[in-house]
Amino acid sequence: MSLDIKYYMKGMYYEITYLITDKATGLQAVIDPGYFGNDVRKDIPAGDNLKYMLLTHGHHDHFLAAQQYLDEYKNLTFAVPQGDAELIKSEPYNCPEPDVLLKEGDIITLGETELRVIETPGHTGGGICFLTDKELFSGDTLFKLSVGRTDLPTGDWDTLLHSITEKLYTLDEDLAVFPGHGLPTTIGYEKRANPFV
Repeated sequence: MSLDIKYYMKGMYYEITYLITDKATGLQAVIDPGYFGNDVRKDIPAGDNLKYMLLTHGHHDHFLAAQQYLDEYKNLTFAVPQGDAELIKSEPYNCPEPDVLLKEGDIITLGETELRVIETPGHTGGGICFLTDKELFSGDTLFKLSVGRTDLPTGDWDTLLHSITEKLYTLDEDLAVFPGHGLPTTIGYEKRANPFV
């Protein structure tokens, strides 16, 4: 399993929208659709290959462009964390209705790539991460040398620390981490250097 990963740091709060492509099949998914533009469109050469739009948590900056993707790509399945379904409805911007509610252990199959859902509440009550054999898309749970804030609705500091130490820090230290804001990192680097954990 091998992924091509493109990212666009152009959203409302410079959150990152990821476009991932399974190299073996060309099938694609968008993670955290906060941004859509011609640069993204150019990187989706065959619209039918874009299969999934995945949300890590329920904050509006990460789903602001979701409707644009759904309007343009008709075969798209929109999947959001089950635990953040109510939070999403309470946000100040509208989010399209999801096709799928995701929970711990669910697997998204993208060609030869499997993305496993890990529930990592704390930044929000129902936040999740997506894990492949080489990558972790951590949303706003874990950043390079930082962690997600917990002072917004449904956030909780102790829960966030538990999610990081008991779930993410138990993963392979060589695992690449692609967060919802900022630069990529690795699990091992964060275990050694992150001052918040």
